[in-house]
Amino acid sequence: MKWVTFISFLFLASLAASKHLPRRYRHAGHQDTIAQATEVTPDEFRGIALVISSQALQQATYEEVSKVKNDIVELQKKCAADEKSDPECTKPLGTVFLDEICHEQEIIAKYGFADCCAKVDPERKDCILAHKNGTQGFIPPFQKPSAEEGCKAFEADPDQTMGRYVYEIARRYPFSKTSSIFAGARKYKEVLTTCCKEADKDACFAEKATEVSKYLRKEFARQKQICSVHRKLGEVPLQALKVALISQKFPKADFPTVLKLSADIVHAYTECCKGDTLECLLDRADVSKYVCSHQATLSSKVHDCCEKSLLEQGDCIAHSENDDKPADLSPTVREFIDNKEVCQHYADNHTLHQAKFVHEYGRRHPELSPELLVRLGKGYGDLLEKCCALENVVECLGHGEAELKKHISDTLEVVKKNCELHATAGDYLFQNELLVRYTKKAPQLTFDQLYEYTKGLTKAAAKCCHEDEAHKLPCAEKYVSVFFSIFASLSVLAPFPSHPPPQNSIKCPNCLGI
Repeated sequence: MKWVTFISFLFLASLAASKHLPRRYRHAGHQDTIAQATEVTPDEFRGIALVISSQALQQATYEEVSKVKNDIVELQKKCAADEKSDPECTKPLGTVFLDEICHEQEIIAKYGFADCCAKVDPERKDCILAHKNGTQGFIPPFQKPSAEEGCKAFEADPDQTMGRYVYEIARRYPFSKTSSIFAGARKYKEVLTTCCKEADKDACFAEKATEVSKYLRKEFARQKQICSVHRKLGEVPLQALKVALISQKFPKADFPTVLKLSADIVHAYTECCKGDTLECLLDRADVSKYVCSHQATLSSKVHDCCEKSLLEQGDCIAHSENDDKPADLSPTVREFIDNKEVCQHYADNHTLHQAKFVHEYGRRHPELSPELLVRLGKGYGDLLEKCCALENVVECLGHGEAELKKHISDTLEVVKKNCELHATAGDYLFQNELLVRYTKKAPQLTFDQLYEYTKGLTKAAAKCCHEDEAHKLPCAEKYVSVFFSIFASLSVLAPFPSHPPPQNSIKCPNCLGI
């Protein structure tokens, strides 16, 4: 029964040393050049150039960054017209961006990049990426203009206003995905378009612009959470979570395809987390193109996403509904329980066999969260360790199946009871009840720490308890982990956990405020 109590982190940690899940690196015979940058519109390419330049040259002025951006855009136009017009046209896109930055002698000298630019790639790239600083306060707080001033600037020059907005966000979040910044900019442009027509502009901005900030904080918090797991445990644990999620989203996909997509997605995260946001963008675009070109065998729910621009496809696909389960999919995974040959499969490759179990279980159970699925994968591995050492392997595995089912029911029961309490008590009394409960369980935490912890659980309950049974648990696990990643250094939390995090895990309740 011991394995029932494991949380996701332990499964992820056990995978961290594994080398047996496939990995993918785009540089093996695959290079995007600036001459090929025609899959996005000219406006989108200008935006990409602005984001990448702002993230690399965080301390540079908008005018200085715009100079680099404009040079890149002009080179792209030149190369698109004639690929032989300049040696830069056939170089990898990342190399071209760095070349253009390093050509600006005054800028690189002013901001301390001269030593980096004297190196050759990949040392040059690594050096420039090492200058990125996502610490709050590294860039001074943005002085927001009044609503009236903002509207006047937008009406006079919409492109410049939006360009400055993208610049200010990108330089403060140098590790963030380009698509997230673009999505925030689109939302903010809608706010400007709407609120600048209102008589009470201040009230309109106070409501609508705040929603944009909340959206960006949530996006950046989720990315920070992923990078925290990646930094501590490496690529393979993240891939385990992605195997679970992709298996649920694309239940028609076979196991090799799920492994390929999970490896590709995690590699994109790897690039973003080390600050190479251009390669991250290109990796994610490759995943989107693969999914959209294999809709027939992957999902019927991504068609609308694939009609969007390449920059919007990735996030749209990530948030799309799970596809319907294949009609011929068996309801259970008996081959992992009733077959003594599983011991040989497990002995051949522990991690791969557990991943296959997670895939097969996940595609049959979209109502479970990816986090719970990896806990089940960890439990199944522990069960094999125990049973494969015995003569009566199948009998032992049969008993373990009951434990697996109990872990699922226990997890769902925790969510059910907390949702019932929230429905009866409401936000205020629900949080008070949690405060009393956790004050007794964790007297070492300060009141402020407990207050922030229970506030996060209350927000999760308020949001997720209204979901249907197919979405309640995934919502709870995801929302709680995203909330705590805003102010804590942690990996994957169980939904409405029984114990608060350790004292040193709670640090800053609003570290990602814009």
